[in-house]
Amino acid sequence: MRNKPLVVTIVVVVILIILMVATGTGNKAADGANVVGGAFVPVQKFFYQISDSVGEFFDNVFNSGDVASEKQKLDSELQTIKGQMNDYDEMKAQNERLKEMLDYKQKNTAQELKVATIIGKNPGNWFDVFTIDLGINDGIAKDMPVITADGLVGRVEEVGLNWAKVMAVIDGRSNVPSIMERTREYGVVKGSISQDSLDASLYINYLPLDSDVIEGDKVLTSGLDGIYPKGLLVGTVESASQAGSTGVNVKIKAAVDFRRLEEVFVVVAVDGEATGGSTANETSGSGQAAQPEPSSTPGPGASESPAASGEVTG
Repeated sequence: MRNKPLVVTIVVVVILIILMVATGTGNKAADGANVVGGAFVPVQKFFYQISDSVGEFFDNVFNSGDVASEKQKLDSELQTIKGQMNDYDEMKAQNERLKEMLDYKQKNTAQELKVATIIGKNPGNWFDVFTIDLGINDGIAKDMPVITADGLVGRVEEVGLNWAKVMAVIDGRSNVPSIMERTREYGVVKGSISQDSLDASLYINYLPLDSDVIEGDKVLTSGLDGIYPKGLLVGTVESASQAGSTGVNVKIKAAVDFRRLEEVFVVVAVDGEATGGSTANETSGSGQAAQPEPSSTPGPGASESPAASGEVTG
């Protein structure tokens, strides 16, 4: 064939052209794939985040028992901490009260004092009649004065082996011979409270008609009754008014807050001399132990709990 070389040449050229076209098309396809792939990157990322969230959701579902257990443990620890904080606050308040009492005791060395805790009280808003945790076994006797670091509280009204009942000065049966600190005039402080009273004010009667009484004057025990030592703070004057033939009536704010009492002092002696009457540990002429004189209101017996007399226990 005369044209055989030409045919071969043409075939080779065609093959080369085909190869070139194929190569170029492959590059464009790759470029196109790159472009399309770049466009789908945000979409791919979105679906990846969704799948990740779904995975976390099912992970939490399957592990919910562990989460609940951990929450219960944390709640229990929180309640424990709250309880400890409440205990701390209570101990702090008690320490502050006892510190005040200690300071008073150190400044008043002439008085022999015993600290008592209130364990019961009559129903109502006020500590007008209450029970303490000291009694005959602790050397407590009837008519011993009861005080706080702020002033006069009252006196022991009834006493048992390990308890004593106290009548506060705000009680309507209470009478305390007193003296005005500034003018040195004598009178009698009387309580006026009843079970439903909202006011626990005291009143001093029988002052001279021409008494010079002003607001803020201090009222002290006079010591004339043989029960309360002289000089205990009863309260301060709130107001004064004429009372005809009985002199000037003076309203007094008590030195002690009779809504909030927890610990008190019992004054067992002053300058080495015992206060109050005889205790049940002292024997009578017959050799029998003298029993405490009962009060006009029912009180707990020596073997009774304070609640047996209708008191609210603390």
